Amino acid sequence: MSNYRNRSLCVLAATTLFVFSGAAGNCARKPSAVDQAFSQAKTALSAKSVQAFDPSMTYVRQEMVNQPVNGARREVLYTISGPGSDVTSTVQYRIYDNPQDAASHSNPGRAQQKVEAAAGDIPRGSFHAYHSKLGGSTLAREVPETFHCVALMGHKKWSRCYYYPGGKSETVVVGTTSSSAPNEAILLTAMGAQGLPFKP
Repeated sequence: MSNYRNRSLCVLAATTLFVFSGAAGNCARKPSAVDQAFSQAKTALSAKSVQAFDPSMTYVRQEMVNQPVNGARREVLYTISGPGSDVTSTVQYRIYDNPQDAASHSNPGRAQQKVEAAAGDIPRGSFHAYHSKLGGSTLAREVPETFHCVALMGHKKWSRCYYYPGGKSETVVVGTTSSSAPNEAILLTAMGAQGLPFKP
């Protein structure tokens, strides 16, 4: 059906709904992949799910980020207290226009770090980069891909991991924490990734 024909049906359905009641359904806009990913991100974490994952963490709030960093189209930010005392953590869902764009932003190099630092999203300084996969657990089976992480070198404790679930996902999960405990950024990011449906 041509676009012109479809537009004609939309107008007809709007003006003579009592005759062509079924035509209006063709005018509804199908949610885009970005819209669907955004909806999933908005329900990915809750106070209950955070507490169930780690009792030392407490859900604080959810925010829709007005200016997503690093080329993301949409971004949902969850703030979490913990793990442990005097620790603040966040889980970000960065949603890109397509899977290729998402994958390209899931393993941050120096250029991406500079962009995030300029936006105030990461501290300035020297970082140690490392990569890891979970192993030997149910969580590892649910979150099987590689975590790409950076940790701030020096006295200040700060680390962040990026996780891309692969497949056809438009979303990169980013977990950040001020915890000094090893691997907490990985586990935090895994918690966030666990809340998303995998798209093979």
